[in-house]
Amino acid sequence: MHLKISRAHLFHQIQRCQNIVEKRNTNPILVNILFETVSNGLKLTATDLQATYSSTQEAEILEPGKLTVDAKKIFEIVRELNPEQMIELKTKPNFLEIFSGGVKFEIAAKSADEFPSEPTDETDLSISLPGSELIRMIGSTSFAMSNDETRKYLTGSLFEVSPEHGIRIVTTDGHRMALSEFNIANLQQSASCILPKKAVMELKRLAEEAEENIQLSLGQHQVRIELNQQRFTSKVIDAKYPVYQDVIPQSNPHTALVDKNLLDQALRRSMVVSNDFTHDVKLIFTDNNLSIAAHNTEQEQAEEDMVIAYEGTTIEVGFNAKYMRDVLAAVSSQNVRIVLKDSLSPALLLEEGHELSKHVLMPMRI
Repeated sequence: MHLKISRAHLFHQIQRCQNIVEKRNTNPILVNILFETVSNGLKLTATDLQATYSSTQEAEILEPGKLTVDAKKIFEIVRELNPEQMIELKTKPNFLEIFSGGVKFEIAAKSADEFPSEPTDETDLSISLPGSELIRMIGSTSFAMSNDETRKYLTGSLFEVSPEHGIRIVTTDGHRMALSEFNIANLQQSASCILPKKAVMELKRLAEEAEENIQLSLGQHQVRIELNQQRFTSKVIDAKYPVYQDVIPQSNPHTALVDKNLLDQALRRSMVVSNDFTHDVKLIFTDNNLSIAAHNTEQEQAEEDMVIAYEGTTIEVGFNAKYMRDVLAAVSSQNVRIVLKDSLSPALLLEEGHELSKHVLMPMRI
């Protein structure tokens, strides 16, 4: 293999591969990146056997070939090279030579024959949507993915596509739930799968580069996204997701309109004296006023009042302040609607002006 490529293009490819490569792996080949010449340039591939990323960039191919090199080492080398210089890559037995300006590196290489094959397409349904909408949906829901490995199905995000609601992303850890959706016209099929957290965050990173619609494909065992000569494929979590629809409050009669930033600041202050583990605070809704109170076992306490838009029955309800702040951070509007029933029922938090995203918080007994 012998080629010349822009340092900027190569560095971008390697950076993306770094997100996939498993840093500690019992299979040594999986800490490597596959370099492979193709008709239109240089193709790089990385995999941890659960997720696979490949990217092709334009390059001047002087001699075709393929090999694998250590991902961390090639990343650190290319990162330090002059961004304005071209990079020349040339193989010799068991090594890759790297030239740029007056700099030369020679690093160990392994045969490409040991590298796993790229997964074949096993998806059933493909949709096109703006990258900005995928970013919005993941940003609105990713915080509620669980870290509890004993309930693997909650550690990812449910991606659900149907003619009724377009594409919907749902996450829950049992204490809170987040849902966000985007309407897609003329859908004829339905599909759903649970994506692992690593795959969800990689989808978001790829969507951040999208200047046009991205192609998202779902299947029973696999999800795939294609964008600008880049392809990301991930296995899904083989499990049944909880019936989340039953958790969403349908008849909460009381609505408070609250400034998101002011509420977040008040919660942050209250957490100073709240329980370090449960972060419990009491919210008391009265006409045009919200009182926030917190205390701990050392009899320390905090109280604060803020003006809100609310009329109706006085409601006292306890929440985990950290969980509520996570929701507020995911809300894009200046104000948030808090829809309540009583002190023992889940609260529904909505962005002002639309219901494309919904967040449910379970109450705490205080």
